[in-house]
Amino acid sequence: MFTWICPQCGREVSPSESECPNCAGKVQRAPQAPAPAEAAVTAEEKKPARAGLPAWLLAVLSAVGVALVGLIGYGAYRVLSAPPEKPAAAKTALESPPPAPVPVATGHPLAKHIEITGFRLHEDAKQKATIQCVVVNHSGADLGDLGIQASVIAVTADGKQNAVGTFSFKVAALGPYESREVKTPLATKLRVYELPDWQFLRADFRITSPAR
Repeated sequence: MFTWICPQCGREVSPSESECPNCAGKVQRAPQAPAPAEAAVTAEEKKPARAGLPAWLLAVLSAVGVALVGLIGYGAYRVLSAPPEKPAAAKTALESPPPAPVPVATGHPLAKHIEITGFRLHEDAKQKATIQCVVVNHSGADLGDLGIQASVIAVTADGKQNAVGTFSFKVAALGPYESREVKTPLATKLRVYELPDWQFLRADFRITSPAR
């Protein structure tokens, strides 16, 4: 019986077969490549689905957002409805110098014409206190030479007076309506930085010369 040889696999094939049974089976079993559209759909199906936020978490975030909006609105209401601030209280006692006290009478006839003012306090190289002041003659008479002993008085706003030091000096030829600046040591137990500022200082004095 005659057979023919398959040119692909080299097997003998019966003359009654128009195709090689062995090669024909391989062609049928070969998978067909998917179409482009089908391949895209398949790739999309293989991608894992994205997980969304759970419902309870969304509820919590919504509640927090509502609470924050409420707090902001309440704070704005409190600020807008707050009463205006009261004006600052009156200045402290040290910011408003008290009026000058009436000088202590010395009995000397010239005392009513003399004013001691313009106090400035210093320390020398040995940390000794000194005082500068201005002696004023408010009369139209020539008072000549004057010797004066004075006490430095610290005055508070409530009228309390405390002596904080003493000094003495002489003024030569104090003419009519004339003023003279003097500088002299200040006897005090305090350091200069512990003494009140100039606007809280006054002087009580007595004239020691000329004799009345």
